[in-house]
Amino acid sequence: MIPSVERNLWISIDGEETREGVPLQLLSAVFSGVQETIYHIAMAESGRDMRSRARVPDGIRTQYQLIRVAEHNSVYTVEAAFSPSEQAMLPFAQSNRSAVLDKYTSLLSALSESKDNKISVLFPDTAWRRRILRSVENYCPKKGDQWHLSIGHKRDGTLTMLSPVTRDYIGHLLVEPGFDDMTVNGELMRVHLDEHKIGIYYQPTGRVLDCYYHPDLEDLIVENLKGIMHVTGRIQLDANGLPDKIMDVTDIRPLDLRPLMLKAVKSADETLVFKQATSIEPSYEDDQVVFEVPNLHVVACGDTRENAVEELFSDLIWLWKEYALAPREELSRDAAELAERLRSMVEEAPVANG
Repeated sequence: MIPSVERNLWISIDGEETREGVPLQLLSAVFSGVQETIYHIAMAESGRDMRSRARVPDGIRTQYQLIRVAEHNSVYTVEAAFSPSEQAMLPFAQSNRSAVLDKYTSLLSALSESKDNKISVLFPDTAWRRRILRSVENYCPKKGDQWHLSIGHKRDGTLTMLSPVTRDYIGHLLVEPGFDDMTVNGELMRVHLDEHKIGIYYQPTGRVLDCYYHPDLEDLIVENLKGIMHVTGRIQLDANGLPDKIMDVTDIRPLDLRPLMLKAVKSADETLVFKQATSIEPSYEDDQVVFEVPNLHVVACGDTRENAVEELFSDLIWLWKEYALAPREELSRDAAELAERLRSMVEEAPVANG
């Protein structure tokens, strides 16, 4: 028997990127991510110790597996519920499923309201709290993404939106207090799981840096054993003041080099809309992610994709204000041509009243 609708979980995906249909890769990332978070919460609630590379027990998989029970068409919305169980499997009573779902939606609400004290109360075990937060971070939209994600119970008529701001807040929560962390990028060259150490090729120095991580990060490493890695931790410098090794790694993830669909650019007081959406392929140069818009003479860099996107948006807003909105008689010939080119590509969105 399918559970009562008011206990079900609604997952809603909307935005420019989904107008013609939702990419299957996006659906996979969101749905598998939500399921993983539910499993982690259920394991934490069962009182299990958090171990690196801990396999989800069969009892948890059976009791806490989400299934699609309906789809709704206003935006792409899936209604999910726990799959019917033939019997409760000790020591996990079926009634715990409601508590797990409530903890999940309470976590999302606390994240949207930036209430880290509430998150600590929900998950007092630090190791489980960090693993659960990382799993949520994995399916939050990133800066520049043209889609939105909202999740929650329908019974109260509201869903909680997960946004790039949510992702940034989770990143803030995951930083270990008391450390001045630094981030470097490099190609993964070697892995020593028994020593909790990886080696990455650091382009600016042409050397392989050893990076020492806590065992609870092992899942992240095992899942991303290739390509350019984004490593955050306490950096030990050499005699020349350059990174020599990374101690106490707090975060490891693949560097995101997905193309950016440039459709709208927003700031606190401005929204610019591109008349024709443009896909920009990033490059990786000198330890930086680089986005380039050649016909506007814009080159934006950052140590992560998100930081590069933020720099790009800031540059485009500045160009609009300094050139497109400037009186034409005050511009040089080259500047006037740039302003005209910018106005042919971009228009200012009207400010909503109220």
